Amino acid sequence: MTDFRPFDLRPLLARGVDPLHVVVERAQAVAMGGRLVLDAPFNPLPLRRVLAQMGFSSRADRLGESHWRIALARDGEGRVEGGPTDEDCHGLPDLGAPVRRSGDGIDIDLRGLQPPAPMLAILRLCATIADDTAVTAHVDRDPIYLYPELAEIGWTVLSVAQDAGDVQVRLRRGGN
Repeated sequence: MTDFRPFDLRPLLARGVDPLHVVVERAQAVAMGGRLVLDAPFNPLPLRRVLAQMGFSSRADRLGESHWRIALARDGEGRVEGGPTDEDCHGLPDLGAPVRRSGDGIDIDLRGLQPPAPMLAILRLCATIADDTAVTAHVDRDPIYLYPELAEIGWTVLSVAQDAGDVQVRLRRGGN
């Protein structure tokens, strides 16, 4: 595959479609030494890590507000340049959702927010907590792509409870 025109994920995400399967299908068609270019409204680190496991190294460049270009090369190395930064969380300094102290920690309600806002808000909140305060995040669905990001910054998922319309993910630094 030698077509370097970007595959724009923004329209899919705007419609609420998870582009993972479409991107993986396209990536599977790329031969060793080939390239794939994606446009996204954010730096899609979980997707980049999935593609790294398929042998793609990636670099993300911010082109503008809500516009990132991800250049992927199937080199067999699977390097992911860059990690979550304040720039990735642009627009979420107040976390964009109700946060309140509860008896045993902090609750944040992220239901109804479009991806990647819930994941970025949780990462931002965790970055502000210096002690072992527990966090309970209320989300619409199980945020499976968040878990490796949390592990990378020293957080553990203690439990995931699912009620109708509310997935409650309980987290703690180090998992104690």
